[in-house]
Amino acid sequence: MSEAKLKGDAMAGVVAPPFHPVLTDAGGGPTFTMLGTTMRMLATAAGTGGRYTVIEQVTPPDWGPPRHIHSREDEIFYILDGRYELHVGEERRIVSAGASAILPRNIPHGFRNVASTPSRLVFVITPGGLEEYFLAVAKCLPAPNPAQLIELARPFGLTLLPPGV
Repeated sequence: MSEAKLKGDAMAGVVAPPFHPVLTDAGGGPTFTMLGTTMRMLATAAGTGGRYTVIEQVTPPDWGPPRHIHSREDEIFYILDGRYELHVGEERRIVSAGASAILPRNIPHGFRNVASTPSRLVFVITPGGLEEYFLAVAKCLPAPNPAQLIELARPFGLTLLPPGV
């Protein structure tokens, strides 16, 4: 029996929680600032039965999170405006509007806005729930230092990598 068939059989009895359609108007959805970047939640785990989170992010010039590894989530990025440097595994690449990246869990990655103006992207995280980390960081006053960010990330299965890694 094939591995795909076995996985399909194993999932046959699993029922995902129901959810209702999510319609977000232009500019709608809860918006917050986290460490200097603006995030707008288009869909949350609570609204999608835990299936995924969808966030639009506007990043200022030279902004980007530290490289990191998700142990629980897969991620898809789609660049809407501007230019980003993506660092995925060992590869670095400059991308612009229309580019995308599909990132399986456990792959080190990061991104940085390399444009001279704010850039914008949408990312989909599955399963959902990581937005709770972003909200926890956004609520910290003053902004957390690197050691505090690492501790905040730990319960979410998120590993923040030191610079240069």
